[in-house]
Amino acid sequence: MGGAQAPEAAVTQRSADSWKARLSGDVDKAYALTSPGYRAINDREKYRLSYGAVPVLQGGEVVTLECQPDRCDVRKNFVTYVPLMKDTPVPLIIKEIWIKDEGQWWLMPQ
Repeated sequence: MGGAQAPEAAVTQRSADSWKARLSGDVDKAYALTSPGYRAINDREKYRLSYGAVPVLQGGEVVTLECQPDRCDVRKNFVTYVPLMKDTPVPLIIKEIWIKDEGQWWLMPQ
């Protein structure tokens, strides 16, 4: 019974790992979770410039997760605070696409 993890469970964990890395400023780890195709045409520095700076976010709960054999679409719920409205939470929904390649799930940055 030690089969492969269900796509939903694998993607939920990989997405959590990706956000944990991004929010802690670990660009190397976050970049390593992007797809091999993305990394083939975008080096770490380009990734850092495009996705490295993350606003202060809280939450990250999965709102929806729809998987096909080689693709999962994820929507996550976050809250941020804007400096001019520091006591007002601003809700955000962030969409992610995860693809299966080389037997592993990878983030496709958009």
